[in-house]
Amino acid sequence: MGGMGLGFHEDKAVFVPYTAIGDVVDVQITLEKKDHAFAKVVQYKERGEGVEDPGCEAFGAEAACGGCDWLMVDYPTQIAYKDSLVQELFKQYLPATEIYPTLASDKPYHYRNKVFMPVGEDHYGIYARYSHDIVPHKACRNHPPIFDAIANKAFELCKLAKVEPYDESGHTGTLRHIGLRSNKDASQILVILVTRSARLPFSNTIVRGLTEQFPGIVGIIQNINREKGNVILGEDQKILYGQDFLEDSLSDTRFRIHYRSFWQVNPGTMENILAAMRAKLKPGSKVIDAYCGIGAIGLALSDRIGELIGIEEVPEAIRDARTNAEQNGIAHAKFITGKAEQLLTKVMQDFPADTIVLDPPRSGVPENALWAIRSAGIREILYLSCSPMSLARDLKILLTDGKYELASIAAFDMFPNTWHIECLAHLRLSK
Repeated sequence: MGGMGLGFHEDKAVFVPYTAIGDVVDVQITLEKKDHAFAKVVQYKERGEGVEDPGCEAFGAEAACGGCDWLMVDYPTQIAYKDSLVQELFKQYLPATEIYPTLASDKPYHYRNKVFMPVGEDHYGIYARYSHDIVPHKACRNHPPIFDAIANKAFELCKLAKVEPYDESGHTGTLRHIGLRSNKDASQILVILVTRSARLPFSNTIVRGLTEQFPGIVGIIQNINREKGNVILGEDQKILYGQDFLEDSLSDTRFRIHYRSFWQVNPGTMENILAAMRAKLKPGSKVIDAYCGIGAIGLALSDRIGELIGIEEVPEAIRDARTNAEQNGIAHAKFITGKAEQLLTKVMQDFPADTIVLDPPRSGVPENALWAIRSAGIREILYLSCSPMSLARDLKILLTDGKYELASIAAFDMFPNTWHIECLAHLRLSK
């Protein structure tokens, strides 16, 4: 559960964070339920195979950063854990030979191209697990070191400008989050300052201080979120410097990426996924990309696609998708704004697709959309999921009554040092 270690006490499952297979620990129960409990480590007596120094003072501490689960084990051991999880989850559907070993990330550290760090009274950082307590941040092993340098400078400049940090309990103050996005080689970087109000004192001084020290910054955006709650970004924005997008590439296709738009956080692993998808697409296929974002998957695979329709609910992403198609000279792509579950039935009626690509949010594909896909009888389904549990649930519907068969499951490590896994399911219409 959630990457935690599992032990048993008096026939009750006990979940313990920051533990590895083979650890012997003394624990203290922190929450007890009828059939399971949660605990924290009081003392490590023995450590399991592959355990190493995490190299991060915020990992496993009393108030621990929630950004990592498995930073305390070496990378080969992490991959072995993920193999076991995927095999256990999908063995009900496929023999082990059709569940491919997890493909490791090309970069197990400093791989993330995006981060949003909440700001507190005298620090910024990452939320602790299951809370909104901000763990002070100095350096992260998951995102590029330049992100730490820029965030530290931005925080310092905002303090000098008397920009008050946001207080969540009273909904007061100004600076809520410091966000950063980059392309794959960090030659283009966006800085996003999320504020509670439109007023940002000495914004020109803040901009000058950042851009003079970090020439790779191509845009600084003030995003204004006046609402209470967990949503990071608000509806309004001001471009303080440059532009609100950056440019990157996948499979020799150039992409414009708005700071609001979804883009996979680990570009090396995404290239591996695209290679796997390309191998499964028949040349000239008619493809529906049901959660297309800025068109990343469909456009990157356009050399295998005869005609493409993408569906996405975020208007900025659709605008980027159309721009991306145009700047790459891809004329056989069309993009529609709206929710996939609301538009799919009509799109599938009007467009006789050979293949549908599903890359939904972590919650998975809504049930009505799954039944609509089954009814349409599309020949091939490529379902890319960042939540193996959601994928396993959705496969029960897609595989009902044997209308579809599951050809393979492939796992990819999009999120090293965490328990999260990206899985690609390939389904075919049964003959």
